[in-house]
Amino acid sequence: MELTLFPTIGAIAQRQILRASLDMSVREVSELLSRNNVSSVVIEQADGHYVFSVENLLQHVHSGGRSGVTLGELPIRKIACLDESEHILVGLEVLENSGDRYLGAVGAGGELVGILTYTDILSAVDPTVLVQKKTIGELISRTEPVTFSPDWILEDVLSHLRKLEDSIIVIDAGIPVGIITTKDIFRILSSGSATDLPLTEYMTSPVATTDTGATIHDALMQLKTLKIKRSVVVDENRRLVGVVTQSELVGFAYGTWIDLVKHHASELKELVSFLESKATGLEKTALSDPLTGIGNRRMLQKRLEEEIQRMRRYRSTPFSLLLIDIDHFKNVNDSHGHMVGDEVLKVLASALRGLVRAVDDVTRWGGEEFAILLPHTPVDNAVEFAERVRQTIANLVFPRQIRTTVSIGAGEFTMTETEQAFFERVDQALYRAKRNGRNCVVADADAA
Repeated sequence: MELTLFPTIGAIAQRQILRASLDMSVREVSELLSRNNVSSVVIEQADGHYVFSVENLLQHVHSGGRSGVTLGELPIRKIACLDESEHILVGLEVLENSGDRYLGAVGAGGELVGILTYTDILSAVDPTVLVQKKTIGELISRTEPVTFSPDWILEDVLSHLRKLEDSIIVIDAGIPVGIITTKDIFRILSSGSATDLPLTEYMTSPVATTDTGATIHDALMQLKTLKIKRSVVVDENRRLVGVVTQSELVGFAYGTWIDLVKHHASELKELVSFLESKATGLEKTALSDPLTGIGNRRMLQKRLEEEIQRMRRYRSTPFSLLLIDIDHFKNVNDSHGHMVGDEVLKVLASALRGLVRAVDDVTRWGGEEFAILLPHTPVDNAVEFAERVRQTIANLVFPRQIRTTVSIGAGEFTMTETEQAFFERVDQALYRAKRNGRNCVVADADAA
């Protein structure tokens, strides 16, 4: 399962639900759990959902209960249920307030669709990125392991196993040589095997261990890979130091994450602000011509799309486009060099920017070609404005006393054409202006 910071409870719930009935005996339920390799069964009643778990089985055994009694004779606890779309932190709060271990996830019709535990919720908040450097040895003082030598008899130590993550570590000269978990005990009890033999007959050996210098990240990955619920921690001499359960590891990492968020809230806010500012700056850069500072080809295409959408949505006043080409600009570069040519382009861009309204867009289409988008402007008004532009440029003195003129094509967008067709019409008008001797304005013949 891919981990996310805050999934829904339905996303992490165990969907494969093993169901039992109140008339089933403890022995029958034990065998059912063993066959399906799960830790709990669900009993559905009219007033809600109930769970019988391995922990309940251990409590029943420790109290001297018989395997033949039915679930209906036992005090089985009803579990709280939440809609499967609920936030994971809501589920965490419910379990913390109730002290329960299990939580049910229900669908829209109130049917039970999954079940999850407190550990499932903690595990669903991916903590590994927060604990890359924290070592397991720094947590080990939290838990005092239950240890016995190999010659102890199993039935004499059963009372030390009450919770799902409990275990008995079998040591020899301080070195762990075996482990007995609640799952092992459950298997033994459900099979009816004798419990009066030494621990060596029941323990799992060798023991998967974790060095004190391992990071919490490494320990969590080991638990996930081996599908175990505890880290047996040893020192450099392989001697037992302690045991840390999965819940403790995940709980520590989760708490660390919460502390980090609280402590760095202002820094995170500042970082978000910085990234938003940077993104705005990058967008502006992407739409600007680096030489002249006005919009570039991408900006023109973006604004054309916006104006076309506006017209089609609101059936509003048409807009027009001017395409402007500097006459004989190649002569400027050939005679004065490209550096001077660049200065001419910058001065012309500045002049165009000073002529337009606030709602108009001046862009450099490429090379010596410029474009002006005129919102809410019919072609007749666009031609009138274009003539004013032409005259202003003709009277403008550029660096090195250079004088130049411009040719301008004008066109008005019609509702029946595409953006490309419209642009080609205006480009053809510009071509005719240049063919007609330059230094003139030509409006597209097909404009409305």
